[in-house]
Amino acid sequence: ISCGRKLKSVFLSFVLSTITGLLISVKSQISETLPFCKMGNCVSISVPCDSWMNKVSQGLDKQVGYVHNLEKNLADLETSMADLKAKRNDLLRKATREEDRGRQRLDEFQRWLTKVESLEQKIDDLLDARVVQLQRLCLCGFCSKSLRSSYIYGKKVFLSLMDVKEQTENVSEEVTGEVLTTAMEERPLQPTIVGQETMLDKAWKHLMEDGAGVMGLYGMGGVGKTTLLTQINNKFSEERRGFDFVIWVVVSKELHVEKIQDEIAQKVGLGGEEWKQKEKSQKTNVLYNFLRKKRFVLFLDDIWEKVDLTEIGVP
Repeated sequence: ISCGRKLKSVFLSFVLSTITGLLISVKSQISETLPFCKMGNCVSISVPCDSWMNKVSQGLDKQVGYVHNLEKNLADLETSMADLKAKRNDLLRKATREEDRGRQRLDEFQRWLTKVESLEQKIDDLLDARVVQLQRLCLCGFCSKSLRSSYIYGKKVFLSLMDVKEQTENVSEEVTGEVLTTAMEERPLQPTIVGQETMLDKAWKHLMEDGAGVMGLYGMGGVGKTTLLTQINNKFSEERRGFDFVIWVVVSKELHVEKIQDEIAQKVGLGGEEWKQKEKSQKTNVLYNFLRKKRFVLFLDDIWEKVDLTEIGVP
């Protein structure tokens, strides 16, 4: 038996001729004038069957194709999924490069990644069942030892193939955007100590007029260091002075660089699921490339040992 287009043509012709005969028979009966009389009035009904035949033919060809084209659709599905994975990997590398320059991953791109991940699992399950499903086919793919199972499986394969192609063709190349968040937070203030206003004026002058890049406040516990730092923070928050960010981080006795990085990232809008997946060195690069383009003030409170700003990613 030669299995190809000829067999498919004969098979479809047989099925369609049978349906055509039935429809023509129906048409010949209902195309006659059918009298429906009500209240002394009669109407006749004539129903055209050409459009019915076209729809039946197209629908039948599609349904048969789920089973007959199963082997080809599976091969196309495997190839298309490989293309989609390659596209995803390319865009992920692009997103990582741009994030290292201080940009933020777009929510739209993240949703697309989630869709692809879900689709990948679905395709893997379909391909795992490939051998068993293909063994069920007979008559060159026009029939199956378990027709209902093959039909359902073939339909899933076809629809998944369409979905994979759509995700590959319609994804945007724009995967990141500028971070627009501004962080300026006024903090609650404890009662001031006598002479604190003088210290505040001196510290403010040192920062704003003397052009100091880094300033340290030191002393015994309880002398008012945190209070003075809070006053400076609130003054920046009120006056802004062209700064994009005013960031407050509590370091605490046990120094954890990543904890400081995470707090800074959250307050400047870089935090998110993708941030949590990064190594410490990657976080350093992202923060550095982001902050070097900004005007910012960073307050580190409760420091007990030396803090390496370069290790954190502070320019």
